[in-house]
Amino acid sequence: MANTIKQPLKQATGWRAIGAALTARRGALQLYQWLWLILCVVGALSVALPPILTRPIIYAANAEVRFDTARYGPIYQPVAPNLTGMDIAITDATEALRLGALARADVRFGLPDFRVEYLLAEPGNVVVRGIAGNAVEAKALADAGAAELVRQIRAAGGREILRNMLGWQLWQALNGQIPPSDDRFAWLLRDILRLEALPLSRPIEPFSTPRTLTDLSGEEQSDVARALESRYDLWRFAINTRNATLDALCGSTGITDTATREATLRTCAATNPAAAHELAARDRTIAQLRAIDAAINYMIREAGTRFNADQVSAAYRLPAALPAAPEPRYELPLIALAALFGAAFGLGGIALDRSAGVLPKLQELWQYRELIRNLVLRDLRARYKGSTLGYLWTQLAPLGMMLVYVVVFSFLLPNGIAMFPVFIIVGLLPWNYTAEAVLSGTRSIIDNAALVKKVYFPREVLPLVAVGSSLLNFILSLPMMALVIVVVQLTTLGRLNLSWSIVYLPVIMALQTIFLVGLALLLGAGAVFFRDVVHLIGIVINIWFFLTPIIYPLSTISEGVTARVIRWLNPLASIIEFYRDIIYGNVVPVGLIPTPGVPSLSAMLRVGVTALIVLAIGYWVFQRTSRHFGEEL
Repeated sequence: MANTIKQPLKQATGWRAIGAALTARRGALQLYQWLWLILCVVGALSVALPPILTRPIIYAANAEVRFDTARYGPIYQPVAPNLTGMDIAITDATEALRLGALARADVRFGLPDFRVEYLLAEPGNVVVRGIAGNAVEAKALADAGAAELVRQIRAAGGREILRNMLGWQLWQALNGQIPPSDDRFAWLLRDILRLEALPLSRPIEPFSTPRTLTDLSGEEQSDVARALESRYDLWRFAINTRNATLDALCGSTGITDTATREATLRTCAATNPAAAHELAARDRTIAQLRAIDAAINYMIREAGTRFNADQVSAAYRLPAALPAAPEPRYELPLIALAALFGAAFGLGGIALDRSAGVLPKLQELWQYRELIRNLVLRDLRARYKGSTLGYLWTQLAPLGMMLVYVVVFSFLLPNGIAMFPVFIIVGLLPWNYTAEAVLSGTRSIIDNAALVKKVYFPREVLPLVAVGSSLLNFILSLPMMALVIVVVQLTTLGRLNLSWSIVYLPVIMALQTIFLVGLALLLGAGAVFFRDVVHLIGIVINIWFFLTPIIYPLSTISEGVTARVIRWLNPLASIIEFYRDIIYGNVVPVGLIPTPGVPSLSAMLRVGVTALIVLAIGYWVFQRTSRHFGEEL
């Protein structure tokens, strides 16, 4: 009996000794504050060092595009909110370069060490920067990017000329007139009209003023040819995308003989309505591409409008010089900046501790650690109580949801994303964790009203239990995600394509958990005083799901400023992208291989700061209101 009593006394004495040592003052700070500061600096460095030290050596070469603003000046005018004609030309040029790289089986284009940047200088001048791992490739990228932008600028001017030419042909057709038999280009334009092979931003309308090829100057003819070439590239991409979708629907990926493949597709279309629709759309696109191709060939053969980006004219290229040295890496300044951020973060935590008493609250929570553990286990047991499969539901539930989305977006609404089951489950599991933690955290206080009114314990325990239970359920579902990844990679690639970047998984889970704890504290306290929060949060969760890139990549709905705004206003969008970065990789079409990597350091720091702000606000609100919970409940 005496030994039984002495053991807890020794443990209590030991904890008191540790507490006294941690709270002893060492200079300006207490020991635990120094340890916290050191931990923050070491943590910031551990997150920052891998991406800093593994940054590739890159070379940058600058080419230039110059054009006549009197002729092409309207390209700077807005065509939509926050979108100019130049933005569209740059986007089309980038897409053409990417498709060209894919045609050469080069999947590097767009990676941080193999890309093209367009920098707007004064009107009529664009600097095109090629970035690659060696000087020769950097120069080649810059020159190719500049040549493609010259093509797109000329195409922008040529589209309006083509609108007038097609409008003239439409006016003649409506009045029962036919072109002269020797005007071959006019007949080609009629084919383009008939097949709707040249869709424009505004519908083509009858144009009563004659506009023929012989009326155009040499510069105008070149612009028309470039506009046709630009549309040709887009039709070719559309055909490739539809072929990839057909291969997914009909299982014809491995067939190399064209005749055999076409026969397989048509047999499949006879019994599969989705395949029949896709095949008809592809055949229509092929006819449209052939009409554009015939017009291009005529202009090159008869009008001599071959593309020469370097010929000084209304729009031309100045080739890049070969870079002599790689770009500076700034390793030491970046490491110092990461250390300063960790120190600033640590000092902010110390300031919060001194003003809000964080350490006493943490000590109190630590004393109730057994209660937290038992409540989490209670929730886990209650979740599957009475079910035959029990724990297996943590594996089967997300698998079932994943299969639903795979069926919908692979067969009914094909999206063409490579390894789509992996893409879905990597985003779905973190979302399930979020939705479950937010819903249960919102109800955590009111669902335990009897416990709150009868027994004293730190009220923060209840939101923490809600998040902890959801986190445990998330961790238990990870084996299913690993199994899906292994099965999909082995069946599609014939091998595993795993990356060391998976080591960042605990870091991203920690960021998400901090964010969710802050939300649970805030919403749990709010639901006590405003019960409508409980009903409102269910609606918000449904809206939040579709505003988060779970079943689609964020790049499909927005780019540039809009994408950044979505990430800032919805931290979960960035968190989901982090999970995909380290596990799935970059989003690529069917037939290509996603490449996992390390998330952007700046993005992780931004989300970390946002999560801590949410946690601080939630904790402050909870502390100010928790003393009134008993009265309200």
